[in-house]
Amino acid sequence: MTGRWLAALALGAALAGCSSSGGAIGPPIGAATSTVQASTSSSSQATTTVAASTSTSTTVTVDAGTVSTTTTSSTTTTSSMTTPAPPTASVAITVVPPPLLAGLATDPAGLAAQLTVAMRTILDPNALPDAVSASGRRQQLVYRRLAARPEWQDATIAAVAEDLRSFVANDVAAVNAPGDRTLAKPVPPLETLPAWTIRAPLPTDELLGYYREAEAATGIPWTYLAAINLVETRMGRIVGLSSADAVGPMQFLRSTWNACCTGDPTVDRDAIMGAAVYLRRRGGPADLRRAVLGYNPNDAYLAMIEHYVANLSADERLLRGYHAWEVFVTTTAGPLRLPVGYSTEVRIPAADYAGAHPEDRA
Repeated sequence: MTGRWLAALALGAALAGCSSSGGAIGPPIGAATSTVQASTSSSSQATTTVAASTSTSTTVTVDAGTVSTTTTSSTTTTSSMTTPAPPTASVAITVVPPPLLAGLATDPAGLAAQLTVAMRTILDPNALPDAVSASGRRQQLVYRRLAARPEWQDATIAAVAEDLRSFVANDVAAVNAPGDRTLAKPVPPLETLPAWTIRAPLPTDELLGYYREAEAATGIPWTYLAAINLVETRMGRIVGLSSADAVGPMQFLRSTWNACCTGDPTVDRDAIMGAAVYLRRRGGPADLRRAVLGYNPNDAYLAMIEHYVANLSADERLLRGYHAWEVFVTTTAGPLRLPVGYSTEVRIPAADYAGAHPEDRA
């Protein structure tokens, strides 16, 4: 039914590198530090040949791994004097991650600790709204890093607090789905950014009220509507046409909307109700898998929806964290966040935006 930027948006997760490269979107652990050591040694004896050799070894460690280069050169001279060896010099070079990723952990144990703290805050009914939003954004960035480092995923999940482990496992599976070639075809990075406006989503409680209203009217579980809203437009953050001219927070083609729904597909309440009506027409609530594939015939999409639904069904408070997730896209200039306030009526080169907005590099 809908056409979308799913693979480019994708949580920005499978698209994220570790510099990460996702996310999109804390606790300690700052910039990685690398050390460059240059050592020079020579020895001599009177009236004999002196061999002077110089070697330089440079090791730079960044989140994506370690790159080591070694250069060795030698020369031979003749001298009748004794030459003392010069001292060894050591120079520290700091590799600074993008500001968005400052403080993000760089190992499974650290990521598990950050996830545990973030999710405890999200689930705490007494936590202040700003703290919940900050925790949701940190949660998203951790998942982006794990999508870029699949070899860390099992260890991170195992190190998370036991009562949170199933939630984290579902989220990790969801962010992996767009990069799973058995579920989705790879999509190249975007050279230009979409002509969108990114707005703040409606408050969590207001959206939850619309989801429940639609569930009461159609029988479609509210969790499916929330998961679709999350995957399609990050809870309505994206205003603008998709690559297939779909519109609104639930991403309807105009022709589909006109055939099934009433109201305005760009209005949150109408769009959520319209999505519930459409899912019922496509087989829900009796066969929700069939209904979701009718909404978007994409196995990766179905996997994402079902994992988020599993979490929301287990604890609706998790909606507060998902509500804070931001818009990330993968581009030829690297992963980029499109923050609230981003707005352009024409597509713009990703490299130009990245250069002008280093704070949105991810």
